[in-house]
Amino acid sequence: MRTLPDVMPSSNGTDGVVDLLGARRAKRLDLYRGRVADRVHATRNELVALYQGGNLFTPDGTKQGRSLLKALQLLQRAELHLDELAGAGVIPAPRHPERIDALYGEVDGLFTRCDRLTGRGTASVARLPAR
Repeated sequence: MRTLPDVMPSSNGTDGVVDLLGARRAKRLDLYRGRVADRVHATRNELVALYQGGNLFTPDGTKQGRSLLKALQLLQRAELHLDELAGAGVIPAPRHPERIDALYGEVDGLFTRCDRLTGRGTASVARLPAR
């Protein structure tokens, strides 16, 4: 009869067990935080370009500037949801999968609304040259 080898305890005090669910959750959280950071950076750059070009003071530029500011507000709300998922606030991180999925669903919805306000999704197609 073959026996399984004993797992040697690691130097950090764990018994050689890896929490795959925790690793997946951490990876998902990092992925979403990266998406938020990228969108915030791009939206701020668009707002700066609008201001520096002087287009912010035209009627169309003002409308676009308001949309960009609203998009930044939505991204801030997404960051708050991600902080809640990380347990960064006073309230501990949610443990029930339904609540976790609901928060990620809300963040996805905020991303969608943000993309509509900033023109992403349609803007990339609109910039393609006509054939």
